[in-house]
Amino acid sequence: MRAIRNLAILLVLLCTGCAAVVVGGAAAVGTYTYVAGQLKKTYNVNLDGAYQASIAGCESLGLPVLEREKQLSQATIKTRDADREAWIILKAQSSTTTEISIRVGYLGDEQASRRIHDAIGAKL
Repeated sequence: MRAIRNLAILLVLLCTGCAAVVVGGAAAVGTYTYVAGQLKKTYNVNLDGAYQASIAGCESLGLPVLEREKQLSQATIKTRDADREAWIILKAQSSTTTEISIRVGYLGDEQASRRIHDAIGAKL
């Protein structure tokens, strides 16, 4: 009887979306979001490691680094992808996670941004 009650509670939670919130919160690191022309992803790496991987990722794609600036909790890299400028913005979320946001062109290009993210991820 107790097992049936527990199963019923579990089914109610699954149907109402509470479990999805719990699972979604655990999977938040490593998922992409594309908003207003920027493709964002949080990586399990500190700011220094993400910064070095971003530069190496640009180099592996043959993208020239035009400008770079690193501060205590954030960094920016400006590069050129074909005839468009691209901006990589890194923000430390904690001592072990960094959000990397990429915009290619003024309006954004999701596929080009994803290609750069993939190159950065390969260098981590």
